Amino acid sequence: MKNLLKYAFALSAATVFGGSVFAPAQAATVVGSLAFSDGTDDWFSQVDPGAGDTFYIEFNPFDLNFVTTQNGFFTPPFDGSPVQGVAASKAHFEYVSSSGSEFTYALINDLVFDYSNGASVTWGAGTEFMGMFNGPDSVEFMLSEDQPISAIVEGIGETGFKVIAETLQFSDTEAGGGGTYNSQVDIGVHIPEPTTLFGLGVVTAGLVTSRRQKNS
Repeated sequence: MKNLLKYAFALSAATVFGGSVFAPAQAATVVGSLAFSDGTDDWFSQVDPGAGDTFYIEFNPFDLNFVTTQNGFFTPPFDGSPVQGVAASKAHFEYVSSSGSEFTYALINDLVFDYSNGASVTWGAGTEFMGMFNGPDSVEFMLSEDQPISAIVEGIGETGFKVIAETLQFSDTEAGGGGTYNSQVDIGVHIPEPTTLFGLGVVTAGLVTSRRQKNS
């Protein structure tokens, strides 16, 4: 008991004299990842950057969607097959602005990738993509870097998660031949910041006082 009181006093003294006890520092940890890719239809000829311009893309018209997952947090999990039965997704884009050889378009509708196991990934209307021409018959787009995380993931069993990283890029590199896209979302669980155990010193100090009063 004497040792316990010494330990309690040390904690309370640290509190009294401005000391604090901290838990080890920890950061958000990636607990799952969903990566997928496939083809698109031919849409190069629709892109003509300028006020009022729009274009449409159908993602995954070839039903060859490739999926990889990490850690199996999806409920139910993906079965490991490269083909996951994702429904074709149509996206409508509208011109926003240009800067040099680059231009920005924004989604007009929600772009949703629904999988047969109940998982889904959504980029909402308003999400912006930066594009550029790479040749006479080639154009590519990727998520703009100057916007907050915009992907929404559903159908995983982990609670308290959030999307902590995302990529979505698509291109039409052959006239009349369609294009491809690649995407990945990483999911993390928030671990609290280092927490001061200030209160522990106060409690133990109270225990010491109570014990002394009882014994006097």
